[in-house]
Amino acid sequence: MEDPSIVIPKLPNDVIIEILTRLPVKPLLKFKCVCKSWRALISSTQFVAAHLEFSKSAPNLTTHRLILKYRGNTTKQCSVNSILHQSVPEAFDLSCSLISERYRWVVGSCNGLVCLLIDKKEMILWNPSTGICKKLPDCGVEINVGDYYSYYTSGLGYDKSSDDYKVVGFFNNNRDLSEVMVQVYSLKNDKWKRIENFKGRWSMDGTATFANGKLYWIANQGNELESGWDILSVDLETEEYEMLQVPSYVKSGYYSSSACSSSACGSAVASGVGGLVSEGSLHVLCSHLESTEVWTMDVGGGDWTKVATVPYIDDFLKYSYKKASYVLKDGQVLLLCGSTFVIYDAEDCSFRYPEVRDSGELVGVGAYLGSLVSPVG
Repeated sequence: MEDPSIVIPKLPNDVIIEILTRLPVKPLLKFKCVCKSWRALISSTQFVAAHLEFSKSAPNLTTHRLILKYRGNTTKQCSVNSILHQSVPEAFDLSCSLISERYRWVVGSCNGLVCLLIDKKEMILWNPSTGICKKLPDCGVEINVGDYYSYYTSGLGYDKSSDDYKVVGFFNNNRDLSEVMVQVYSLKNDKWKRIENFKGRWSMDGTATFANGKLYWIANQGNELESGWDILSVDLETEEYEMLQVPSYVKSGYYSSSACSSSACGSAVASGVGGLVSEGSLHVLCSHLESTEVWTMDVGGGDWTKVATVPYIDDFLKYSYKKASYVLKDGQVLLLCGSTFVIYDAEDCSFRYPEVRDSGELVGVGAYLGSLVSPVG
């Protein structure tokens, strides 16, 4: 029997909301079963937005996750915090009901939603934290799978002006880039449309970074490396293009290229050699013969600043294919070198090599934020 002398205090609603917004997604999903009022609260657009804002600014990257894709089509998730602070972090299984065992790749991430390309022909919007997913309609563009000169690259972002999530996809099936097609998918309208005013013969390297209402790609003018690269942006509100010319002192070197995605604290990148956005700053990773440099610039304009130089202390670092995962404000850089995580600390020039427990050969890394944002509205 309950002790009648024990009085359970009732907290004001604003205090309850303040507490709940600081909780991870999984307990919140369970708390929706506590009572009708909690279910209505946690499901409300206001609460989802408040929880998202706290997740973006949560200390120690506790709400940030990495999607780890292993050879053999196994997919797991791992806390960024554990990668940065544990010598043997643990990864957990990650599955989506619409994927099964088919080939998938992360092609975009924004506010907890992840865009997956399935078998190089289907796309899915998915919230890994809640497990909710949505298959996107056919974009109407045929991709010649297996053709060396055929490519597809995309990005996922949020248009604040229309409260809409959008996917922008670039398609090309010709070596001379003469037929680059650009399609934009609107989650609110649940349909694709073609952008007709795309100009230039640019090929995008990898997925996009989203920041401040725009998607950013590293873009090569043609297929040859010597043609150089700059940064192409697409404004999700106006659906207009802009080229950001990268100065030669940033992109100089034996090979400089990048692919991007974003996060709130530090910066996350899904694939490529490393271009990323954080807190309104654009970061670019440039590989050279003896080191790799990390440069940053405010998205609104300004000069580029070098924030780290990662030296090649052995042949492994020198010859492995490097992808940036996170660039932190304290000077740490999380890299994926080949299939190995490497953490470089610019303050004391030290290296650490965290090994994920019970893992296989890592072939790709994506990133997402723990949130309640739904891909089905």
